[in-house]
Amino acid sequence: MPISPDEIAVYRYTPEGGSLGLIVKHGNWGRGTPHSDGAPFETVGKETYIPMDQAANITVTTPIMESTTNQPIGVQEYPDWLEAHPNSGLVFTYHLGDDGAIDRLDEVFTP
Repeated sequence: MPISPDEIAVYRYTPEGGSLGLIVKHGNWGRGTPHSDGAPFETVGKETYIPMDQAANITVTTPIMESTTNQPIGVQEYPDWLEAHPNSGLVFTYHLGDDGAIDRLDEVFTP
């Protein structure tokens, strides 16, 4: 299965080395079945660590916020939600800055 170059499923975070990092799995959208809400995001491989910039732009939808459109939240709000909801596997598009840390994280709304 091919891997999406800019989408990840986020499971947990770690304050490893004094900075924030996300524990993620890479994957791609599978095939939907008739009469379903859509195709699932199918992960492959092992969990990996990606550092996140402390000034990253993060937008989220349901279930983090009650919205079907992306709403901005603070960098610390997201790890707080992850701590309360570990292993959720919500799918995000992401962008890495020049330092290799995530500088933009946008949740993909899935009904």
